[in-house]
Amino acid sequence: MSKNDIKELTKKETSLIEKYIKLKNEEKKNKENIEALKDDVLSLLKEHEGKVVHNGYNISMHENTSYQYSEAIVNIETEIKVLKQREVTLQIAKEKQKTEYIKVYELQNKNKEA
Repeated sequence: MSKNDIKELTKKETSLIEKYIKLKNEEKKNKENIEALKDDVLSLLKEHEGKVVHNGYNISMHENTSYQYSEAIVNIETEIKVLKQREVTLQIAKEKQKTEYIKVYELQNKNKEA
């Protein structure tokens, strides 16, 4: 998007964008706060056999295991990635789904008008 593509926002649009940015900042802070509590909550859950019911919430402990695969498998996965990209490039692969998402990041020069 070039600077020529940027248009003035209406008051309603500005309000919507400001609300979204505020919520995204709160979301980031909440994730940080949750992460800070995680070890203590896991310890508490371990003391209670992996599950606590409190104020209508069931809070339970789960775990995922990740694996380190052999070099042969890693090489096959790499080959598959290359083959998939080739099919996309040659337009053999068909679009299955398109997901829209929003990225929010603060500008380096702190210019909030752009």
